Order: sequence, then C-alpha cells, then structure tokens
Amino acid sequence: MRKSPAAVGVAALCAVLLSGCQSSGDGTPSEPEISASPATKTVAGVRVPVLPLDAYTVDAQQQEELDRAVDQLAQTCMKAKGYTWPARLEQLGVPRSANERRYGVTDPEAVKVYGYQLAPPVGVTPAQLAEEARQEKKRKALMTDALTKAYTGRSGKTASASHTGGCRGKALKQLGLPQGGEALTAVDLAQQQSFQRTEADSRARAANAKWSACMKKAGYRYANPHVAAADPAWWTKGADPAAPNRAGAREIATAVADVRCKRQVDYVTVWQSVETTYQHKIIAANRKELDAVRQARRNALRKAHEVLR
Repeated sequence: MRKSPAAVGVAALCAVLLSGCQSSGDGTPSEPEISASPATKTVAGVRVPVLPLDAYTVDAQQQEELDRAVDQLAQTCMKAKGYTWPARLEQLGVPRSANERRYGVTDPEAVKVYGYQLAPPVGVTPAQLAEEARQEKKRKALMTDALTKAYTGRSGKTASASHTGGCRGKALKQLGLPQGGEALTAVDLAQQQSFQRTEADSRARAANAKWSACMKKAGYRYANPHVAAADPAWWTKGADPAAPNRAGAREIATAVADVRCKRQVDYVTVWQSVETTYQHKIIAANRKELDAVRQARRNALRKAHEVLR
C-alpha cells in the first residue's frame, strides 16, 4: 500500500520550509482554529477533497502531457545514439485524483472490488488490466543494460526511469523540470508537512479514536485507517510486482467497514478541515518558494504543449 504522505520528519521539514514549526510558547505545538469549510469536487465519478496546495500541483491530465513530452524528447535523443526506448503504454480509462486516498480509502464502490488495493482508472476492465500487465512485462524485457544506461544514465536492467541522467535527464532539463530524481520540491515538502501536522492535531486524533471505536464494533481492531490499509495480510508474498494484487474476502470486508465508519464519524471532513487550515498557514509562510515551483511547472506545460503539437 501507499505509505502515509508524512514520510519526512518535522525537524527536517522545518529546516527546509521557512515557516518552521509554530508552538504555543511553552514548547507544545499550537493548534489553529478551524475556520475554512472543506471543498470537494468530483473526479472520475468520486467526490474527493480539494486542498489549498492543489493549486500548486498538476492534475493527472497535465502530468500525462508532461510525461509524453519527456518521452518524445528522450526518444529523439535515444535515436541519435542509435537506440529506441520502448514506448510507455497508452493510459487507460479516466485517471483518479491523488486526493481520493489522502485520508485512506473513501470510495464505497471501489472497496467492494479492490479492498485496500489501488483501484484502476475508471472504465478499465480486469481483462484490460491483465493485458496491460503482460505488455508492461514485455516492455521491461526489452530494456537491456546498454539501452537503460543510455536512457537513465545508469546501468542495470533495474535502473529506475526516475533517475535523471541520460536522455531522460536531458529531456527533463529541456522542459525545465526538477533534475533531482527522487528529490522533493517545496510543494511536496509542504504537503508532507501539512499532513504530519494534521496527524499530530488533537482533532484529527479524536477522529481516529472515533473511527477505531466504530471499527471495533464491526469486529476489526485498528488504531487508524492508515494502519488498516497497511496490514501485511493484504499482500501476497512472491506476487508479480507488475500485476495488481487481488483483494480477498476479508480484505474487502475490512475496507467496506473502513469506509462506512469514516462516513459515520465524518472522518474525512474533520481531517480535511484541519489540514486545510495548516496548508493555508504553510502557503502564507512559504509563498515565494511555492510560487517558484508552480511557475516552473506552468513553463514546463507550455513547453510540453509545443513539443507535442
């Protein structure tokens, strides 16, 4: 399962973000008053939270455009070296919002089929998923050491395409996109910090307790939704990483109860309201750095459009 967005410690984030960590003056973290009403929108048929930092990110369609532009530029570079990089598979269906699972599973229909597994884009059939997994396996088989090194700047068939050397790195540079591989932008750090502050907030912790009590009545013992989603019981050892896990009956029943309890205790509304407040504060304290990332992405999208037209 996806790990919690709060993957970086508060101390590290405070060192990077100018906002620092506010306190009440006696060494204990302060908790701002919640004043904003959380907004939502429908993406791929599902109501999802809208957060202030969303204005600094790209949506699924924009990311697809950036990825295709990188591929096209990298392919030109590869051909100049006498190579052809296996083209990525065409995106299937309607992409889901990244915010759909920010507070754990929330789609009552998806969990009935996929449990805690990532649901595919809307409109994609199981047969299409299976075929996609087969085609991706064939695609990876074509990535020889020499081919991979030319594309990523690193040798080895397992070299990740996220590395920013080689032709891919050149393409990223042409679009003005970050060259740090897995390095996080100011926006990424701000999102992580807001999530971690929310996790520590007494109102979010209270929502966890209410959700946990609801789950206990249903026969499930988990401290919070993230613990439930990360239960090792949901994973099959030795499974093909290119193929999606299949949710079993127990996993589906647990996930269905999870979503039902979230609705009963208004879990998502509480967490989103708290995080919205923290994000507004983080944006106000770090607007210059965040605006720089947003402008770079806008410039990259403009260049990507020119590349693809």
